Amino acid sequence: MTIYLIIYLLIIFFLNNLIIKKNFLSSDTGSVHQLFANKSVPLTGGIILILPISYIFFGNENILVLTFLLFFILGLLSDLNILSSSKKRFLLQFLIILFFVLINKLEVLPTRVSLIDEYFQNSSLSYFFTIFCFLVLINGSNFIDGLNGLLVGYILIIFFYLYKLNLISSLDLNNDDFLLFIVTLIFLLSLNLNNKLFLGDSGSYSLSFLLGFILIKIYNLNLQISPYFIILLLWYPCFENLFSITRKSILKLNPLKPDNNHLHQYLFIFLKKKFNYRDLVANNLASILINFFNFTILYIASIDIYHTKFQLCLLLFCVTIYLICFRVLKNSLKLL
Repeated sequence: MTIYLIIYLLIIFFLNNLIIKKNFLSSDTGSVHQLFANKSVPLTGGIILILPISYIFFGNENILVLTFLLFFILGLLSDLNILSSSKKRFLLQFLIILFFVLINKLEVLPTRVSLIDEYFQNSSLSYFFTIFCFLVLINGSNFIDGLNGLLVGYILIIFFYLYKLNLISSLDLNNDDFLLFIVTLIFLLSLNLNNKLFLGDSGSYSLSFLLGFILIKIYNLNLQISPYFIILLLWYPCFENLFSITRKSILKLNPLKPDNNHLHQYLFIFLKKKFNYRDLVANNLASILINFFNFTILYIASIDIYHTKFQLCLLLFCVTIYLICFRVLKNSLKLL
């Protein structure tokens, strides 16, 4: 299997360079996926992941394969500017997730909040809560894909701790196959950091959907784990999305319309202007700083994944640090 992976990655590498030369499936300068690049960069991250993910994670789960492919196609249509309406994309996301959740009767239970769990005895409410969680994660992941290495690096951190805590074993995956998937993500990360490709919507939609499904499945198979540990694993993209919606609603802006007023983008601009770093250096440094913080938080969280109050305190700490950094960076940029 290793030799096939090497051949596959080599083929992808040369195809990606060919796509760069042909200027096909390229991002537009100034888009949410391209803060700084002075040339078109292909949105091929999702394409790289299709085969490894399909082979390693899906097996004979036809509904899961279909849903994954639907998210990939939806993202690809967005990348090609065929489906440019954010409202239509959100509606299609909702319908795809609705189909997947109802077919699989997928629920996130229990929450260990008695009032919520009491309401969720009504299966319809629990299903819509699961749909809500997926939508927040998918769109939040798309937001943090605004810097190279940020989303892929963050997902690698999550998989590292799932593997370290032996939670991946719940999925009955072949250990060698899983490690090969990690190698593929690292390869993708290296190209992303070097501005050779972006994940694009096809990559961020499909990869975050897979991650959400994996974490729900792991939690439902290990109910002794605190649900707040699972939330903490995903806190950054989810809070990025929820905070963005709140911020735009207060300013009476369309919450579905993307902008460049996110924490990671403020950090990138601050590093670039304050220290006069080159664009790529400022980009990679911003991604590394954010992911280092998240790596450290998840290291602390992994000490006791069963202690709900401990996990909740860490979650509140993360949210507080985010809000402080957002405010400080925003004010600092006004002075630069």
